[in-house]
Amino acid sequence: MTVILVRLVFIYILLTLTVRFMGKRQIGELQMSELVVAFMLSELAAMPITDTGIPLLYSILPMVLLAVLEILTSFAFLHLPTLSRLITGVPQVVICRGKINRDVLRSCRMTLSELMGELRLNNCTDPSDVAYAILEENGRLSVILRDKELPPRAGDLSMQVKERGICHTLIADGVISEAGMRMSGVTFAQICSYLKKHGNAAASEVFLLTVNDAHEWNLILKTECGSGK
Repeated sequence: MTVILVRLVFIYILLTLTVRFMGKRQIGELQMSELVVAFMLSELAAMPITDTGIPLLYSILPMVLLAVLEILTSFAFLHLPTLSRLITGVPQVVICRGKINRDVLRSCRMTLSELMGELRLNNCTDPSDVAYAILEENGRLSVILRDKELPPRAGDLSMQVKERGICHTLIADGVISEAGMRMSGVTFAQICSYLKKHGNAAASEVFLLTVNDAHEWNLILKTECGSGK
């Protein structure tokens, strides 16, 4: 049992590092070749765990080779578009200006019921409201609504909108984030000054402190979250 547990932990760490080495796309939407690699990795990882008679090296080498092969394939796709189209295919326009392309539906082996379900998942119930619906290479359906069906934007209403960008976490559960400070350009002295102006709270008393690109701060103390720690 101990041997199996040790092998399990080792393979788990190796598999995690392998997927991380292959890139973040592997944990998002998978292309066809990436899905094949994922299946093969899972099979290779399971072999030495369930059968202690199989040397770990028999699993490690193929996993590393698969990772290298996937990286080389990705580079090949970047420099050889023809190969990419051959392996992963090309986006298919399923709906064009409200009209469903039956030939594309048949070639993609997608039923009308599946198409309507995908539209509902994209907050659309009527194909005539769709400007374009494109079946992407990863199998997801991108739905672009007609302009008249889109919610009004600030520019359409001639409104002046202040760009707030994104929120950067400066303190999370009492711990100051150096990455957040670096991204936002906020210094430690500025954080201390802000906390001093707002109740003279210590960093350890802060549950969350953020600042966006417009320099708008948001402070939540631990006491406000039902915790006095």
